[in-house]
Amino acid sequence: MTTARAAALDHPFTRPRTFASELAARVADHPDKVFLYFGDEPVTFADAQERTLSAANQLLALGVGPGDTVAILTLACSEFLATWLGCAEIGALSMPINVMFRGEFLRHQLDDSGTTVLLVDAMFLPQVAQVLEGAPGLHTLLVRGTVPDDLVLPERVTVRDASFLAEGATDAVHGGRPHAWNEQACLFYTSGTTGPSKGALLTQQYLCVAAEALADAYGMTSDDVMYAAVPLFHMGGAYGVVAGSLVSGRTAVLDPMFSVTACWDRVRQYQASIFLGVGPMIMMLLSLPPDERDADLPIRLLVGAPVSPAMHEAAEARYGCTVLQCYGQTEVIPVAMTHFGAGDAAGSAGRLGPLHDVRIVDDDDHDVEPGQPGEIVVRPRHPHVMFEGYRNQEAATLGQFRNLWYHTGDMGRIDAEGNLWWVDRKKDSIRRRGENISSFEVETTVLRHEAVAEVAAHAVPSAIGEDDVKICVVVKPDTKVTSEELLEHCVATMPSFMVPRYIELVDALPKNVIGRVQKHVLRAEPLTDATWDRDATA
Repeated sequence: MTTARAAALDHPFTRPRTFASELAARVADHPDKVFLYFGDEPVTFADAQERTLSAANQLLALGVGPGDTVAILTLACSEFLATWLGCAEIGALSMPINVMFRGEFLRHQLDDSGTTVLLVDAMFLPQVAQVLEGAPGLHTLLVRGTVPDDLVLPERVTVRDASFLAEGATDAVHGGRPHAWNEQACLFYTSGTTGPSKGALLTQQYLCVAAEALADAYGMTSDDVMYAAVPLFHMGGAYGVVAGSLVSGRTAVLDPMFSVTACWDRVRQYQASIFLGVGPMIMMLLSLPPDERDADLPIRLLVGAPVSPAMHEAAEARYGCTVLQCYGQTEVIPVAMTHFGAGDAAGSAGRLGPLHDVRIVDDDDHDVEPGQPGEIVVRPRHPHVMFEGYRNQEAATLGQFRNLWYHTGDMGRIDAEGNLWWVDRKKDSIRRRGENISSFEVETTVLRHEAVAEVAAHAVPSAIGEDDVKICVVVKPDTKVTSEELLEHCVATMPSFMVPRYIELVDALPKNVIGRVQKHVLRAEPLTDATWDRDATA
């Protein structure tokens, strides 16, 4: 073996890693330590290993083998964990599905993935039954809960109780073969805003190394306890919670749904030192009335997607913790992250990580001037630290890697200190009268108005070419504000070219299940009867 090869096998970012190898190491170190609480149900590392082996053997008994796809349509639960890890033991692909999907969205994923077995919560059976004729490969449903008496299914589909997964042998896996560290093991479908969603193929190596890199930057240890209420069909749950606890040996508490009123009580109950959330969760928590116990929360780290500098500073001041953030996508994460104790700029995604090369480029893939915004493009420094491509979408995969760099579709900039700042989705950027406008910066400024709870800025095609700016605003409860007053705020705080022409007060913004505003829905109906036009009143 060469010296270089030996070094690679010993490096935390290049040595081969699988779920099974990581779990075996944790069981050897502390078998009875709780790996994950699903709600209040504890699963130790030893429990997880037994449940994984049992699930693997039972999936084999259902005819699942290497290359087959097992889909999961449940809230966070121990059966999800056993199925996810069990698939890797027998060479099958695991595919978590967004529980909000129904109709063509659900049918497309079940059919495109070639799903043969589906683990499903009983509450989601009606939406599954409606699409089964369009997913002909699916032959078995493993159901958590009671199956409705009036459920009608195709004759080819067999229904079993999900407890079946716990009835298998736990001494070893009796068939199939485990995924190698560099083989496609997981399938996550990404948002399909410009067409049908695409299935990103991921290796266990990618998920384990990404979790290791994040834990290293954040200063997380095996003594930490993480609290999260994020879905496991999202990368934040898959790698941030499950893979993160698997590689670090820490305990995580995972609730199936986020409750803004119960969140901090749950944190106190388990003395969690880390809270993992996404931007909207942090905003909702900060909107709660001040509590004399806020400063005594046990959390030392509050981690999640990039938030505004104002929100960052408000959370640190109120809760006495350190806010840490990262930037990435299903296809590549973490690209950048704030580092514990490093003093990275508040509101930024932090410094570039150790796994990837990163550039900021223009539309022709030339580097932009330092500090200027452009598209974030990425390539790996190590094997299998990104996605492997899109399932059945070779052309889309090649297109995403234009000029051998993965194009994120996100606009960003890197400041003089090396911090990456997320600016906007490229398709969400607004161009008005020759100026490029960040919808994120418009939103951040509007949010400084004391009456504004939420806001979304988007482009409206202009009759004279390019775009006009529109903001959709949700007002705080028991608060009143007029469009004219919001315009005054914008005029006083924004460059003139950023000031919105259109303002609409709305009851709520359209969001997906993880709380991200669906701007394509707003763009589809840019002007309504409720839209206020400042040009019409000038």
